[in-house]
Amino acid sequence: MRVTLAPLACLIALAAHAQPPPKAPAAAAAAGSNLMAAPASVGAFRDCATCPEMVVVPAGTFLLGSGADSGEAQPERGETPAIPVTISRPFAIGKYEITVGEFRAFVAATQYAAGGDCRVVSGGTWVRAADRSWKDPGFNGPQADSEPVVCLSWDDASAYTTWLTRTTGKLYRLPSETEWEYAARGGTATPRYFGDRDSDEDTLLSVACDYANVYDASAVADLHFPYPNARCSDGHTYTAPVGSYRPNAFDLYDVIGNAREWLQDCYTSSYAGRPLDGRAWEWAGGCELRGVRGGSWATRPARSRAAARGAEPQGLRQSDLGFRVVRDL
Repeated sequence: MRVTLAPLACLIALAAHAQPPPKAPAAAAAAGSNLMAAPASVGAFRDCATCPEMVVVPAGTFLLGSGADSGEAQPERGETPAIPVTISRPFAIGKYEITVGEFRAFVAATQYAAGGDCRVVSGGTWVRAADRSWKDPGFNGPQADSEPVVCLSWDDASAYTTWLTRTTGKLYRLPSETEWEYAARGGTATPRYFGDRDSDEDTLLSVACDYANVYDASAVADLHFPYPNARCSDGHTYTAPVGSYRPNAFDLYDVIGNAREWLQDCYTSSYAGRPLDGRAWEWAGGCELRGVRGGSWATRPARSRAAARGAEPQGLRQSDLGFRVVRDL
């Protein structure tokens, strides 16, 4: 369905709540390292009352991907070799994944119809369910407005960013794969922003519930997935309210776990040839697959890493798949 503008009166009311973005902090390159020094605080803002809260991420240089000697890297998914990328300008990214309440405001303003036919978990496997949608993704109960919205396709997510752009006059979009990993790392070079070793799956297995909503002990009885779970229990089988876990140094929440997140990029099985300046990698004629990052409540611990790559058909809707947005500054 065509996305329409909110009525003028609504736009005026939203503008009254808009806050100017804070200046991005200076990013000092870490001496002898390919990672920037993470600032203590990067500030947050909203462009309207129902807009997502955004955090300013400074410019910097980092290594995209995993080293060949990483014990958890998946070369078959193009994680290695890692390549140096420079983010030359600061950008704003959603502090949280887009929530049910935020997407509901978009639907109310535009009458956008995000369809059903969402893939859900049944007996430890994923099956299509025509009657499941973002309004009812088939969890044990209804989602709260503060939980990440799921069961949305790449096209649904892009429609939301188009509405934000038209409503605020600022350019909103989905993150590029490079921007996403740079922001998710929060200045770290370890597989997870809360790890202190090159390979720290054991750390994740025991402390994941403080930092990320992944497949853990509290979900085993309901989900029955045929792979290892984290040894802790956070009490959430499916999505948790955004902000329930500890953030990274950029003050971003749920970059690992809760919901997987759509990217702007077309997916390729290698980093060879991709832009080295943070831009999304797309081409004319459309994409067979779009990139997906971040892991979810259904993700095994070993796959819950900053560098872990994924891809899905652009039209797929699945009950662990949502998104967060980027705003150009």
